Amino acid sequence: MNPFFEFFQKNHALAKIEHAQLTKQTNILLEDFDLLDVPNLLYECHELHSLFLARNKITKLSIEICNLKNLHTLAIDYNKLEKFPSELIILPHLKTLNISHNQIKDLTSDIGKLKDLEALWCNCCGLTSLPDEIGILKSLDTLGARNNLIEELPESMCKLQKLRWLTLENNKLSMLPKSFHKLELLVHLNLNRNKFISIPYQVAKLKKLRYIMMQHNNMFTLNQFVLLKMRHVYKINLMHNPIIVSNDIVKKFCNLLMPGSEWEAPLADTDETNSDESSEDWEESIDSSELDFGSSESETEDEEVIGDYLPKLSKYLVTY
Repeated sequence: MNPFFEFFQKNHALAKIEHAQLTKQTNILLEDFDLLDVPNLLYECHELHSLFLARNKITKLSIEICNLKNLHTLAIDYNKLEKFPSELIILPHLKTLNISHNQIKDLTSDIGKLKDLEALWCNCCGLTSLPDEIGILKSLDTLGARNNLIEELPESMCKLQKLRWLTLENNKLSMLPKSFHKLELLVHLNLNRNKFISIPYQVAKLKKLRYIMMQHNNMFTLNQFVLLKMRHVYKINLMHNPIIVSNDIVKKFCNLLMPGSEWEAPLADTDETNSDESSEDWEESIDSSELDFGSSESETEDEEVIGDYLPKLSKYLVTY
């Protein structure tokens, strides 16, 4: 890296932290700063609620993160972590955690100690499994574990009775746990790019389910009995599967999207139409890079810090 640019990046980050500390900010963005570690000064920002550290080169967190007792959102995706940061277990109010795109490979039993967690993204981490302790996270509403190597889900996961959004796209799954139907609030289920040969019978019992994606699996046939139990699902996307069915089947199930079919939105009663579960916002799964936790207020403050800081660096531009 250019020495001047490295100098600027480091000091710009420190300037942002100093500004946040002085103004008692609750939200700070330190993305794309090429940070090798978290500056110690940051751990003195005791008012922080949200911390965004994406796209740096951080390899570990300090135990000093315990000073951020009010932190409820942490995004440390696209960094260089090689193991789950156990230091996080001392954050009593953490609700949202994004550790995607790190080579963590194992969430470890420590994940179960984040008992207030409501949203967890661990996409592209090289995970081969989810720990049994995932079932301890009783408040979990959203779980994203796309693009991993998971072959089997733990039965304990079926205890996540507040879970509404689950995306497991691009893993190695061929079946679901027997008690999967106990995820009674599940609205969105993404099983694209796995190894299923049929729609799992458990999902037919999920009465809140509105969108299920099973594109790019290994399905050759359809079980009509299961489909009959899934009239309440708005869209069952089975595109890019080697399925061949009659036109009668295609016409019979208008919520199916598959080769040769034309999907139609099913009629819903008034209560369902007015519920947030009927919204198209529930349909799409997004990658970690598309998640936006930031705010325009933070961007404005960032511009102010840069504006104040550049004149002080101008002399280096003419002497370097």
